[in-house]
Amino acid sequence: MKPVQLVYHRGDSLNAPENTFASAESAIVAGADYIEFDVCQSADEVLYVMHDATVDRTTDGTGAIAEMTSAEIDRLDAGSWFNPAFAGEPVPRLEDFLRRLKGRVKIYCEIKQADAGRVVEMLDGFAFVNDVFVSSFSADIRDDLRRIAPDIRRNVQLHIAGSLEQAIHHEQAHIFEFLEGNVTRDAINEAKARGLETMIFIDTPNAELFAKLVEWQIDYVNLDYAALFRAVQQEVMLRLDGAAQTI
Repeated sequence: MKPVQLVYHRGDSLNAPENTFASAESAIVAGADYIEFDVCQSADEVLYVMHDATVDRTTDGTGAIAEMTSAEIDRLDAGSWFNPAFAGEPVPRLEDFLRRLKGRVKIYCEIKQADAGRVVEMLDGFAFVNDVFVSSFSADIRDDLRRIAPDIRRNVQLHIAGSLEQAIHHEQAHIFEFLEGNVTRDAINEAKARGLETMIFIDTPNAELFAKLVEWQIDYVNLDYAALFRAVQQEVMLRLDGAAQTI
């Protein structure tokens, strides 16, 4: 049985402030296969690793990142909101973030609000090749990705594509992503039979579903509770291996 690949959602976001160098380092130490992160762009077109359209929730500042200069963003504290131990943690510039991760872990880059061409150029410049996949909730950005980077692996969510057929024929996706409320064994098997890899985003510690996902052989899990998933996976694989040996 092939182990499910663990995608650490915004890094190790349970133990360090999300989308920071600290959360990425913690995820790598914990054994992440992939680190998922988000990209936004400043008013002066610098690419940053950040999820929200504003800096309010995850820094000591306020305002829309698209309306702030890089000088303003570089002065922000992106760690204290999570824990005083992370005081002074910066909002990472994408270039610096990729340089830190290169050769150490694979990446899943979700483009929130940024020039897709510049993001792809930066990803290509760091030579991740097959160690990268990308996604966006923006239809315009997904169109740009298909046009300018047809060979880069692209992920699309079922609730965004609307159907597996749309994911294949319109989105031209390589990875088909489910949510906790719409994943089934049959849907995973159908996507795989059509040549797509499969993934789920799940942000709850649902050990029962974790066990099913291991048995259903989903390819990736994008999640917060990675340690719990790893423990459940080990237990399921040992159980199934023991059962196979008795046959």
